[in-house]
Amino acid sequence: MKEMIKKYRGSLISSILVILAGVLVGFTSTHGKWINVFFVVTHCIFVAIIFYDNRSRQQSPKVIGMAIWMIPVITLLYNGIARLVNTGADMENLFMAFMYYGTGLLFMVIGNYLPKVKQNNTIGIRVIWTLQDEENWNATHRFSGKLWMALGILCMLCGLFEETMAALVLYIVSIMAAAIISILYSYLFYKKKIATGEKLKIQYNKKTIGVSGIIAILTIIFGIWTLFLGSIEIRFEDKDFTIEAQGWSDYTVDYAQIDSISYEENSSQNWNDYRTNGLGNLRYAMGNFRNDVYGDYIRYTHSSCHSYVVMSINGKILVVNGANDSATKEIYHTISEKMSNELE
Repeated sequence: MKEMIKKYRGSLISSILVILAGVLVGFTSTHGKWINVFFVVTHCIFVAIIFYDNRSRQQSPKVIGMAIWMIPVITLLYNGIARLVNTGADMENLFMAFMYYGTGLLFMVIGNYLPKVKQNNTIGIRVIWTLQDEENWNATHRFSGKLWMALGILCMLCGLFEETMAALVLYIVSIMAAAIISILYSYLFYKKKIATGEKLKIQYNKKTIGVSGIIAILTIIFGIWTLFLGSIEIRFEDKDFTIEAQGWSDYTVDYAQIDSISYEENSSQNWNDYRTNGLGNLRYAMGNFRNDVYGDYIRYTHSSCHSYVVMSINGKILVVNGANDSATKEIYHTISEKMSNELE
């Protein structure tokens, strides 16, 4: 490990300076502190694992350099965008652009280096068929390099249609395909060698592999499910209304408690919003949020709609909307009418 540190001392010092620069850029943002702690800790652990692996000494210096620089560059980009958001830039568009183009660029860089990665226990497509067969390792990484390059370009193309759900689904599928197809290719290469009569000493526990596969599939399904989890329905009564939320707690408001109500369109684009306690996914945002306009407030909103009903309730702000503009206007008119009836 000392030999590796000495060999890559210049890259290590430079990468540390870059990650610290990124942290300093975004450290003024309260909600960015913990993500920066995560970046720094992850970088230290990742580099330590690479340097501790004896087979890393045989790796190409370019591969080791990519591994050293990957997290510092991501940290700098993330905090740069966070800084732009704090100065009033459109957070949603910046985040989506960073996600699509940043992931695409990362995949293309990784795809370029994958064929150069030598067999090891730390970096690359590390499955039992590649780790125990060097020919399988080399073939899988040559194929995966081309695959990751192509999927990186596809992720960038998704950025041209960033406001559509189809682009987001294609983006998620591309990321999953990068890992699944690479592993599948490695397995098929192994089966092909077995079919030709070549004897390979691959030792693995079929039960363990099966359980791991099931866990991986269930994890992927759960991850996709959480992206679309939830529902928001508003039930109106004579004296109050209740927001019935699947995925978060319900919320009841008496009409007499509402100090003011307004209908606003596209008002959240420069709010610098972030969730403090609640649920946020591709379809809904519900729970406790904070922004530069309202401070701490409560929201139950559909991501598909950019018009809102904003209410002040005993000094606390509540933001709601429907699935579309017409549904939001209906909510506004219904609550306004109920408030008027309450005053009579």
